[in-house]
Amino acid sequence: MQNELLKELINKRYSWDTIWFENKDKIAEIKPNKNSIEKVSSKEIEKNKVDNTNLSKKDEDKILKQTEKEYKEALAYIKDLVAPAYMKIMPDKVKINNLFAKTFFVYAYPNFLEWNWLSPIINWDTKFDMSLFVYPIDSAYIQKYLRKRLTQLNSERSINAEKWLVNDPWLNAQIQDVEELREKLTRWQEKYFHFWLYITIYSETEDKLNKIWKDIETILAWRNVLQKQSYMRAEAWFISTWPFARDELGVYRNMSTGGLSTTFPFSSSTLSHDDWILYWVNTHNNSLILYDRFKSENANMCVFAKSWGWKSFAVKLEILRSLMMWTDVIVIDPENEYKALVETVWGTYLDVSLNSRERINPFDLPLWVKDKDIRPGDLLRDAIVNLLWLMNLMLWKLNWNESSIMEKAIIITYNLKWITLEDDDINWKETPTMKDLYSVLETMDWALDLTQRLEKYTTWIFSWLFSELTNISLKEWLQVFSVRDLDDILRPTAMYIILSYIWNRVRSSNKKRLLVIDEAWNIMQHEDSAKFLFWLVKRARKYNLWVTTITQDVEDFLWSSYWKPIVTNSSIQLLLKQSPASIDALQNIFKITDQEKYILLNSAVWQWLFFAWSEHVWIQVIASYYEEQIVSTNPNR
Repeated sequence: MQNELLKELINKRYSWDTIWFENKDKIAEIKPNKNSIEKVSSKEIEKNKVDNTNLSKKDEDKILKQTEKEYKEALAYIKDLVAPAYMKIMPDKVKINNLFAKTFFVYAYPNFLEWNWLSPIINWDTKFDMSLFVYPIDSAYIQKYLRKRLTQLNSERSINAEKWLVNDPWLNAQIQDVEELREKLTRWQEKYFHFWLYITIYSETEDKLNKIWKDIETILAWRNVLQKQSYMRAEAWFISTWPFARDELGVYRNMSTGGLSTTFPFSSSTLSHDDWILYWVNTHNNSLILYDRFKSENANMCVFAKSWGWKSFAVKLEILRSLMMWTDVIVIDPENEYKALVETVWGTYLDVSLNSRERINPFDLPLWVKDKDIRPGDLLRDAIVNLLWLMNLMLWKLNWNESSIMEKAIIITYNLKWITLEDDDINWKETPTMKDLYSVLETMDWALDLTQRLEKYTTWIFSWLFSELTNISLKEWLQVFSVRDLDDILRPTAMYIILSYIWNRVRSSNKKRLLVIDEAWNIMQHEDSAKFLFWLVKRARKYNLWVTTITQDVEDFLWSSYWKPIVTNSSIQLLLKQSPASIDALQNIFKITDQEKYILLNSAVWQWLFFAWSEHVWIQVIASYYEEQIVSTNPNR
């Protein structure tokens, strides 16, 4: 069977990885020794005996030699397949084909190692291999050694005292360190280990190889970590850094648990939490970013990108994965980009336009509020303030006199439905509409101008959109409000009403929710809607709601005076590929470095800059095939 296996591998010309992983159990049985050859030969002989029982001794020897020849040829082919063309071993380095490799080891550490001291090397943009070997040592053996060492140090100090020599501070420091370590080992607060650290660097030229080595030496020396390059055993050093788990050298340093923990190689710049969803991949060290926005004190997020910057792709991927964690998601969709996602996960798609059947009444109140100190009238006061903001949008600014008249009219409108400042409970009560407000204004003095300006929203073509009772409910886990078919003149007003409705529903129940506002620059163009968005972002945390604002027109977004409070109240920022016209504005806002600025101008569509508090991580999006089919915004896919 072995020679048949080798023939099959030769004919298929598999790579060594495929050969090993598919046939490792069988290959392990193939050994270049006499017993295996005789085993193969005996099987061949038995097979031939079935065909010809009169097989002679000469024929048996012939079969044996042929089998041995086939085995050696196949084994030689496998070795040639795995091995490089040539390997040259020099005193201080190894040359494999056209690539130079040099290995060095760390032999001395300072008394104190700061956490994450390996991060500059791990995140360094160069090709290298690092091996860390850790071997636990028996505490009894270490205690015996430390006791002996402490005796030696005390004896040395006593001898120096008898000779009237000046007290040696270095000797006292060693005695103190040994005593502290013995105490920690006795209390099981620490364990002891042998620790090896080898690094192999690669380059196409010797000059570049030496430059890389000098750079690493400088980085380590800055932390008082000393290293040396290998001599006369370059092959053994090289093998020790390959994934064979073989230490050919044994150059170690004793280290306790505290010092060893600082060498953990995956503690570089990362944003990983213990659970929640996979966001992206850290391009610095290829670590996974598992991030839970709900564990942050402020998890609002701003997304900035130019057109066709794949900003919606990134957010939709986050939405799709957040739904698996039973998080409700609400989206304001300006371009009908989320419909495929809604259809896939059986969400609710609400078309907000003059011709749609879905209606939202701006006079709705929250059904229940989480605040324990809520008092009668508080809900109604908030609703009156929100409606005054809305009227500023609908009626193109109210002066002080008009605002006073409008406030009085709104209060009367609610009172006529038995909703008062003393009792704002709406259970079993009918909610007023815009038509009711119009009827009240008609009866008031000095309200003729307001009545005429409000008439188009209650009588003419806009009445069906703004003057009907609400006929939708945020019950499904994904709700998308499409505003694509709204006229530009109605868009700010409709967006404001949608946000008000969402805010009322969010306050009515305590659940984890994400609110995604795509193309937020549409809201920021008007002061009242921008002010409401800022107010929503600032208060969302209290009700377990996190807001994501997405925009491609950075200049329009920054035009509003409320852009800065919105950004500062969003501790997470996602910056995608930027245009040269907007990069300077973003650099001033987020204080990004020149290198980050260069990356944002020249990055691929799958690579973005992710900010969370003070962490800046360069990320790459990895989506599965089915995820990409669902969330892709490419119309040609």
